[in-house]
Amino acid sequence: MMTQPAPPSSQILKDLTEIVLPDPVGWWPQTLGWQILGILALAFLLLWAVYRYRLYRFNRYRREALQAIAAIAQSRGQSASQSVMSDLFLVLKVAAAHVQPALASHLDRQFLRYLDTSASLAEGFDSPAGQYWLDSLVQPDFTLSDSQMQQLLTLANRWVKHHSNPNQPGLVWRRDEH
Repeated sequence: MMTQPAPPSSQILKDLTEIVLPDPVGWWPQTLGWQILGILALAFLLLWAVYRYRLYRFNRYRREALQAIAAIAQSRGQSASQSVMSDLFLVLKVAAAHVQPALASHLDRQFLRYLDTSASLAEGFDSPAGQYWLDSLVQPDFTLSDSQMQQLLTLANRWVKHHSNPNQPGLVWRRDEH
């Protein structure tokens, strides 16, 4: 049978001293350079968050236009093709007038060319299908086929997502803003 070792006697422990633990390491940087870098990073993060918020608010018209186009696409089978295409034209016209107010009065190829150039659409609205679309808006006997309507809905979605807007806010504020 094995014997258990005896616990140490108090004679052995009398010269033992307690270990002093070092102070805990702080999370705040100790040198001035890291503090300045941290403040600059926080300032940049704050500016970026303000910029993203301004951009989100600015692009509200895009989100609303995309929702309207989606609603038009869903109602395509229930409504007449002329009313669907006139609703689509109205959505694009309002969005384009938001970007460039001078376009609000146009109902011609100049409007179609603007849509193509502002979104860099290679095969876009300024085509025979686009002209046929304009004709169908003013002449009730013109009707578009399902494939033409689908093509125009796809182009409208692409235009709303990718058109350039010169009024878009930047990361740095302009002095002429109020």
